[in-house]
Amino acid sequence: MKKAILSISVAILTQMSFAATSNDSLRTCFNKIQATDATVQTLKRENDALKSEVTSLNYTISAQSNEIDSLKSVLMETNNSVAALADSLNINISSTREQIQTNSDSLNQTIAKKSQTGMWIFIILALVVTVIAFIFGRLLNKRGNEVASLSAKADKLNEEIVNRLSSEMSEMQSLFKQIGSIPTSTGGGTNTEQKLITTLADRITFMEMTLYKMDSSVRGHKQLSKSIKQMKDNLLANGYELVDMLGKDYHDGMRVTANFVENENLPEGKQIITGIIKPQINYQGKMIQSAQITVSQNL
Repeated sequence: MKKAILSISVAILTQMSFAATSNDSLRTCFNKIQATDATVQTLKRENDALKSEVTSLNYTISAQSNEIDSLKSVLMETNNSVAALADSLNINISSTREQIQTNSDSLNQTIAKKSQTGMWIFIILALVVTVIAFIFGRLLNKRGNEVASLSAKADKLNEEIVNRLSSEMSEMQSLFKQIGSIPTSTGGGTNTEQKLITTLADRITFMEMTLYKMDSSVRGHKQLSKSIKQMKDNLLANGYELVDMLGKDYHDGMRVTANFVENENLPEGKQIITGIIKPQINYQGKMIQSAQITVSQNL
């Protein structure tokens, strides 16, 4: 009896276990079916989309085919037009070549005739230019000789002027040595001495102005310049200063008598002392004669 009950119990448990296993299998199968169905639905939608795209592409291809056919027609018409134009151009080119050949022959004949005339004209012009060049050369040579002669005369004249000034400078130096023998009063040089110094200063200034206008290459120029400097140094040693102004800038407020002349070669706004009629003389730092000058300006 106990064995029968045990056998029944085992059978029931086995049946229950098989049923549970079957339910799990069914559930798994159902899930797979649902997943497959979802995949199928997705594939259907994608298929529908592809069908729509294929339809659109077919329509586009059809439209492009029509357009290609239209272009082929246009191209054919264009080829026909080009061929007709080429035929027309060939005819025109042939005609033009013939005309050019005719004109070329005529032009060659004209050039041949004119070349002979032009050669004679060229020869005549060459002769005229040669004659003019010869005459111009002679004139230039003559002018050059005149300029050289005048330059030589000017150099000789300048040398004579420098020699005379040098002789005068020697006399002035001798005269200057006598200044020390002139009696002086207390407090400065006498009127006689100052008049003598003023005369010497005027002559020194005249010499400086003369040399200023000369070329420094003139014979005796450098020696006379040294003598003038030595004389000015001697005057300064005795208390008399000749103020250097030549070639320096002029400015308002200078205690001078100025004569102004325009010179456009100077920079704009420039004022330069280019001439000294009378120099400024200072005795022991005090002015005893004011300057008279010429100022070149460009205002």
